[in-house]
Amino acid sequence: MKPANLLIICSDEHTCSALACYGNPVVRTPNLDRLAAGGVRFTNAYTSSPVCVPSRASMATGRYVHEIGTWSSAEPYRGTPAGWGHRLMSEGHRVVSIGKLHYRSSDDANGFEPEILPMHVLDGIGWTLGLQRSEPLPAYDAPVEFANDAGPGESVYTRYDRDVLAAALNWLEAEGTRDTGKPWALFVSFVAPHYPLRAPQPFFDLYADADLGVPLHPESEQRNNHPVLRRLADFYDYDRHFNKGRLEEFPIFPRSVRIRVI
Repeated sequence: MKPANLLIICSDEHTCSALACYGNPVVRTPNLDRLAAGGVRFTNAYTSSPVCVPSRASMATGRYVHEIGTWSSAEPYRGTPAGWGHRLMSEGHRVVSIGKLHYRSSDDANGFEPEILPMHVLDGIGWTLGLQRSEPLPAYDAPVEFANDAGPGESVYTRYDRDVLAAALNWLEAEGTRDTGKPWALFVSFVAPHYPLRAPQPFFDLYADADLGVPLHPESEQRNNHPVLRRLADFYDYDRHFNKGRLEEFPIFPRSVRIRVI
């Protein structure tokens, strides 16, 4: 097989069911659909952790969470054990990251050189509340903000993602075309659609007349009522902040979109 350059594009909290190429009848994803049409779509996938920071550490190393000790969002990857980036760099390849990594720090040897516009966990520590195990769990107030902040507009993350995109295009044009005798690997990582759930107005307006359906009530029989999922729902408590208990037009949605909580 002829060696080829490697471009990895990563988005955050992005389910495949939100892609047209996976059968979503509402969401418009023409660019990702075009990539899928020219490649391979997977119908089954596995992650070693449903939590952001541990799963990123596993993705970097190809190791299970229990092998590398990154169980929570307060135990970020710190460059060890070595991952695929280290292996490629040891063979003389250029391995570059642009965007979100959520490791401990750029001071660690994370397997990328350079790291362009890196985003790492807060203060090199991360979300310490994720370490909590004893009952009762402390109150978590962030869902109020998440609910109130949903809707059209910009956020610090949408602006960051635009900078990541611009940096990636600049790198591909300036460095990606430079012949060094070996292929390169470029990891481009975006934050969206990670909350806050804000969409720039032009993208929000694409769905002004879309039928988004009716959200499931927390007590709906259609919901998965596994005890762990119920406990998570009690902790994050998103539904309570959206639940108005009546049919109404939410001000954050276009006038043609109506949501009913039953």
